[in-house]
Amino acid sequence: MVSKYIKVAVISIAVLGVIIPAFYFSFYQGPQKDIEIDLWYTYEGFQIIEAAIAQYELVHPDININLIEQPSSGWLDKFISVAQTGDAPDIFLGKGSWFGELADLEYIRSLTNFLSPTDEAKYQPSSINGLSYNNELWGLPLWYDSILLFYNKDVFDENSQSYPQENWTDVELIEAAVNMTDRSINQEYGLVWGTLSPYMWPAFQYGFDHGPLYQNNSIVVNDTASRNAMEFIYNLKYVERCVSYDDTSHSATQAFITNKGAMLIYGGWYIPVLLDLGTNFGVQILPKISSTGERISPMAEIKGWGISKDTLHPDICYDIISYLSSNEVQQEFVSVEYKIPTLIETINSPSVQDEPLILNQIKQIENSQYYPLDPIYNYYSDFVRAALQFILLNHEDIQSSLDDAQAGIDANR
Repeated sequence: MVSKYIKVAVISIAVLGVIIPAFYFSFYQGPQKDIEIDLWYTYEGFQIIEAAIAQYELVHPDININLIEQPSSGWLDKFISVAQTGDAPDIFLGKGSWFGELADLEYIRSLTNFLSPTDEAKYQPSSINGLSYNNELWGLPLWYDSILLFYNKDVFDENSQSYPQENWTDVELIEAAVNMTDRSINQEYGLVWGTLSPYMWPAFQYGFDHGPLYQNNSIVVNDTASRNAMEFIYNLKYVERCVSYDDTSHSATQAFITNKGAMLIYGGWYIPVLLDLGTNFGVQILPKISSTGERISPMAEIKGWGISKDTLHPDICYDIISYLSSNEVQQEFVSVEYKIPTLIETINSPSVQDEPLILNQIKQIENSQYYPLDPIYNYYSDFVRAALQFILLNHEDIQSSLDDAQAGIDANR
């Protein structure tokens, strides 16, 4: 009998040895998540999204969102690579120009049937249009980005130069840039920007009466307006000699914050950096070209949420990105990152209407173009980057270089 009781006791202890640890880990680690969602995040505001996800998970304890930060460099190639294996993230934040190629490759889901007319009416129409391609909506817009004219108030004050105004033309821009250029040992220049970047050049094309970059399902880079725009930049650099530190955006931004560049053409995403550095700066929209009356109009870009075609939970994914695009989240991006919101409610709020740094960005957006979602833009970018290098670094013929770029774009149409 004793051995029988001993055997029962041993079995009981063994069973408890399994049950107690299982109960312990279940109790202290919380309930098991039933649904896993991978989310790729790129660009500014990671901590804002991290906090928003934590709030969402509190309300939805059965959902676990794996927030994965991704660099923007090489993003598109990486997404295509993982999508080919069926391992793409459920949700991603992308820039508008990525969505067209991903849609053509059928790696992402159309959101047209998810977004009701009532919800669509909450967004700025341009933000919806900016993420639409082939009559389908592919992304839920979160914020706008555009290019601005930054000016260093300390450098302007030291040179007794009036600050840039909305009614400036290229005449005032060049005059101010020349007046604040010191090519002696100081190497200070009136104007800096990444002149080799194809991201910037369409602004000048438009100013010289080219019209939008993308027209009639094509991109033209070798017309008269394009040649005049390229000659304008070349003359700023080699005739007026008031532009330098311009091979890359990094060299231009470093010149600006070290008082080596009085004015900087760059993106609004740089505003929080300058505020953190304590730089005494202002922002203004880019001037008009006096000979055409057209404003230098940069490319506006919309950052938005997309959903992979491979997700097993499309409805849940849409609910998540709807929350991550909500007024509450967009307000955080306004206050922390000085982003231009896409929701009409947020744009009309005091946090936007009482902030000049955001209002000037909105004014610039109203005088901007939009990136085409057509994958031809990727070819445009490659061939124009090469043309800019040939012209601005190697001093090759402008028209011939643009003709070669056009031929390369057309060959991939």
